[in-house]
Amino acid sequence: MVGGESDRNARPLDYNWVLDIREQCIQKKVNFEFRQCGTHFIKDGKNYTIQTKDLTKQAKLANIDYNVNE
Repeated sequence: MVGGESDRNARPLDYNWVLDIREQCIQKKVNFEFRQCGTHFIKDGKNYTIQTKDLTKQAKLANIDYNVNE
C-alpha cells in the first residue's frame, strides 16, 4: 500500500517512486494499492498541489493497483 501525506506541510510524493514500488511488487508477486496522492504531488517533472478531499480519488484514477489473483 502506497500513499502520500496530506497537509500543507506534507513532504512531496513523486509518482516515479510510486511506480517503482509497484514494479517491485509485481516482480515479487505482491499486491499493490496506490491509496492516495500526496498534497504535494510530483508527476512528469511538474509539481501539483492537490486538495485533501481529492487525494484518494486522484490515486484511483491512476488505475495502477495490482492484485496477484487477477
